[in-house]
Amino acid sequence: MSSKTDSTLLIPGPDGWELWQGSREQGFRRALENGPMLASGIEKIPAGRLLMAFPVREALAVPFKVQTEDQTMFEDLASMHLEKSGISPEVEAGRLTDVFFAGGEEGQSTLLSVVLSAPDEGSMPLRAPNQFDMSARFFQMADNAVTLWRELGRWVFAITSNAHLTYFQSLPGSELGADAIRDIRLALTQLSLQGVNLEMDKAVVWTSGQSSDPSDEQIQVFGKELEAEVSAEPKPRPVVPDPISRLVPADVRAEQKLRAEKQKRNLIIAAILVVYLGIAGYLGYDYYQLNNTHKKQQAELKEVKRAHADIALFNADWDQLAPVVDSQHWPLQLLDRSFRAIPPGPPQNMRFKVFEATRLRITIRGEANDLKLTSSYAEKLRRTLPDYDWSLPPAESDNKTNRWKFNYEGTLKGESTE
Repeated sequence: MSSKTDSTLLIPGPDGWELWQGSREQGFRRALENGPMLASGIEKIPAGRLLMAFPVREALAVPFKVQTEDQTMFEDLASMHLEKSGISPEVEAGRLTDVFFAGGEEGQSTLLSVVLSAPDEGSMPLRAPNQFDMSARFFQMADNAVTLWRELGRWVFAITSNAHLTYFQSLPGSELGADAIRDIRLALTQLSLQGVNLEMDKAVVWTSGQSSDPSDEQIQVFGKELEAEVSAEPKPRPVVPDPISRLVPADVRAEQKLRAEKQKRNLIIAAILVVYLGIAGYLGYDYYQLNNTHKKQQAELKEVKRAHADIALFNADWDQLAPVVDSQHWPLQLLDRSFRAIPPGPPQNMRFKVFEATRLRITIRGEANDLKLTSSYAEKLRRTLPDYDWSLPPAESDNKTNRWKFNYEGTLKGESTE
């Protein structure tokens, strides 16, 4: 059973893709052997961090020497060397190049530049890997040796020098024979012409325990023809390269960017939700406290009312006596206040014909010889008796008397007349 912290390695095996699960600290165990020849054919890939090893045949290894030990210059020097060699990776296909330190001496360094071919359709797994590297960098190899193994039905080899991977290449055939020896020698010669001199002490052939492994006799013949001491060893378990490469195909890079944006958006939404829930919780608690305080005050008020019920009876009696003791609303007082609101002038200019008043209602009917006079009186009446709501319709002309008749009514505010 895999742990949540386990990583999954997607490794090209002898005759199909393999899955390995584990961690850098505890090592890896094989979870799938002899899988499909295309990575897209793997149906179930365990959840978690996924690292994919590109087959050797999918990349070009370009070792070269530079006269510096400054690591900050390695990437620029590698780009210049590839351009000078006429090697142009597909820019729109993602990040298909990387450079690795492959040893050096005082004042100079040997670098291994890797140029990945743009992945063909169907060559990528259904779930996008988190990181990528070359398969040759996933295995520990003997020092100063050429190591050979089978990948997806073809032989490949890698050369190490002074504990560093210096070169790798795919062989055209599926057998260890004269063609393989010729390609290995040609690679060593070309590297020597480029100033990369490799000391090859021995050759190692990795076996997988399958029927496709070469026989002991074939291995010995191969070593004799190569003029090197040769040995057969079981293919080791993979390890995670350190540091891991920066290779990322375009489709995966776009998916990783989309995934990062989605994760960022989810974090923002989660943060907003946390703030919202925090505010809601605070307001809810505040409301709970206020509600409890209100209930407590209501209970105290009820207790006060019960203890002082006599005061309520006294107030009720006083309300009943209000019409008698409220002198401001006696009919005579209301008549006086209404009369004082008449604009100054001769008495014949305006007069009351009907004046009826109770504490709750006032009715005034009268006439004036000027329309403006009635309007002025209506406005002054509203100010003189502001404790009443007034109905002050416009005065009407009386053709018989050639005067203006008005009919005003006021109702005490806050009181019902019914």
